[in-house]
Amino acid sequence: MTENRTRQDFLVFLDWMSEKGLMAKNTVVARKAAANKVLGILSNDEAQDVTVLDLDTVMRRFTNLEGRGYTPGSLTTYFSRLRSALDDFRLYLDKPLSFRPGVQPREPRKSEARKETPSAAPIANGEIVPLSTPNPPSIPIRPNTMIVIHGLPYDLNEAEATKIANVIRAMVTPAS
Repeated sequence: MTENRTRQDFLVFLDWMSEKGLMAKNTVVARKAAANKVLGILSNDEAQDVTVLDLDTVMRRFTNLEGRGYTPGSLTTYFSRLRSALDDFRLYLDKPLSFRPGVQPREPRKSEARKETPSAAPIANGEIVPLSTPNPPSIPIRPNTMIVIHGLPYDLNEAEATKIANVIRAMVTPAS
């Protein structure tokens, strides 16, 4: 690998990680798809050094240009995959000899989570509290504005989601 930082070099790096077995092929394919889609909006000049991109700005532009074809969840997933892939690319460029990809273990699917993960964990005072998602997604709600909701339990049900949505609705500032 060279010290080049272009969009093309970044995509070659992702292929290299798969070929060397540093990351599961499916993970690389998913990251590369996100990179191709999102970074595809950049001009050749903008794509000369992908390590210095402001990902929030790039993602906002992608959302404005292509967002109608994606759900908010898909956009959040693309953002997360691209951020992780670029983090790995930067790490590799900084220290190629000690590089280790930052892959996190896969989150269990909902059906697996019920079988393998307890729905609650005890805390110090003896109360039982549902486990929450460890990596809450960023949700784009308008240009220049993304939110993160922390503390949602794995087993969130429809009634609880409605209750949370009603609290958020109550926070709306009336138009002046």
